Formats: sequence, C-alpha cells, structure tokens
Amino acid sequence: MSSPLEEASTVLNGDEKSAYPEALLKLHAVGGEEADTAVMNFVRRMSAMDHLDDLYAIEVHGMAVRVAAELDPDRDVEPFLDLLDPAPSGNRLVRKVMTWGPLAYPDTFPRSPWGYTRLRRLDPPPVARYTARLLAKSRTVRVSAAMALGDTADLAALDPLADVLADPSRDVRVSAINSVRRLRHAGAANELQGHPAEAGLVDALSSRQPLVHEAAVQALVLLERSDMVQEVIRSGDSGGRLQRSLDRGIIPLPRTWPGDETTL
Repeated sequence: MSSPLEEASTVLNGDEKSAYPEALLKLHAVGGEEADTAVMNFVRRMSAMDHLDDLYAIEVHGMAVRVAAELDPDRDVEPFLDLLDPAPSGNRLVRKVMTWGPLAYPDTFPRSPWGYTRLRRLDPPPVARYTARLLAKSRTVRVSAAMALGDTADLAALDPLADVLADPSRDVRVSAINSVRRLRHAGAANELQGHPAEAGLVDALSSRQPLVHEAAVQALVLLERSDMVQEVIRSGDSGGRLQRSLDRGIIPLPRTWPGDETTL
C-alpha cells in the first residue's frame, strides 16, 4: 500500500488537474524532505508549462509556491520568480492590460501567487514589498496589500498596518483591522501594548460604518483587549451597536489560501 506522500507525488506527476490542490495540501500536512522535493518538482513543472496549457492554472501554481514557502520560508526564491515577474508578452494589447491595477502586482492577490507573503528572502522582503503597495492609487491593490501584510506572520507588519488603519477607504481599513487580528497567530497580542495599531483599533470602534467597528470589536476581543471594548461601551455606545457586535461572537476570517489556519 502506498503512503499519502507517494499518492500525492503521483497525482502531481499526472494529468488530473482537479486533484492537484488536495495533493499539495497532503504534502503540506506530511512535511519533510521528500514532501519538499515533490512540491518543488511540481513548482518546476508548472513553471515550464505554457500558461495556455490545459493543465496550467495560476491558482494551483500559486498554491504550490505557498506550500513550498510553508515548508521552508528561508529557501532560495529563484525557482519562484518566473511567476512573480513573467516574461513580457509579445502582444502590445496584452502588455498594456498587464499594467492595469491588480495585474500590475502579480504577487499581491489571493488565488494567485499568495506564497510570496512567506518567502523571507525576497528582494524586497514581504513586509517592505506590501508596505509599498499601500501607496497604490487603486483601492483594490491597497485592500490586498493590507491583507498580505497580515499573512506575512511577521510582527514588523504592525507598523505599516497601524498607518493604514486610517486609510480613506472603508474596505482598506477593514482589511488592515483583520490583518492585525490575523497577526495574533504570530504573537501580536504581546506586542500591541502601547503600539499605534492598538490605538487604531480602539479608534475604529467609533466608526459609523458597521463593517469597520464590527471588525475592530472582533480583533480586540481576540487580541485579549475585551476590556477596551467594554470601556468604550461604558463611555457611550450609541444605539448599543458595539454591544450587539460583541454579542454576535467571533466570525472566522476568509482564508488567504486553502491551508490557512489563521482564520480565528
């Protein structure tokens, strides 16, 4: 009887495209040198394919990058750079389209090369890379950049996230709040005392926009700062909106990738 590692490796060498994600998740769970080798072989296979090949999918390619980064975040990044910076198209219209918003930032969006948030040897490294994206004019880019910062598992991301908690876009602010919350899994609760991000979360409780104050309530509760929510409620909770958010309980965050374990 073959092992889960052998079965997953066989799938990744085959042509059953729909089975690739599950096989990658199995290798992520198994871990170890052999799993790493199988994942990297698959990364190279995807990289060698024409993007119009029926077996190719950027989501699967990106998921393979993520599993590789999870298995070894300090690995050499060279095998992943073709997806990050693909060769320019010979078609002028395609080149023009690729300069637009999300397409100009292929390392920044979920369901594509999301593994770049965990590759520490990137140049620039993940936190600096996504902090720069926060300056983009595109709201969509800033939303995803804020989400990416929370996915880095690097507490250095608290500094840029603190700044973007005041972004003029509601959606960017919610993404930043959720990213501070997600960094709880990297130990953010111990780093927040007196940090500007802590003050930013408390300020968000005063927002009239439900998505903002509800996200802030949940972040503060999970980051062991329920007392701050209660203090704001006692000082004046217009219409009981914060209490209702508190009573609603914790709602899981969307997964950044299929193996994400930072949703609560």
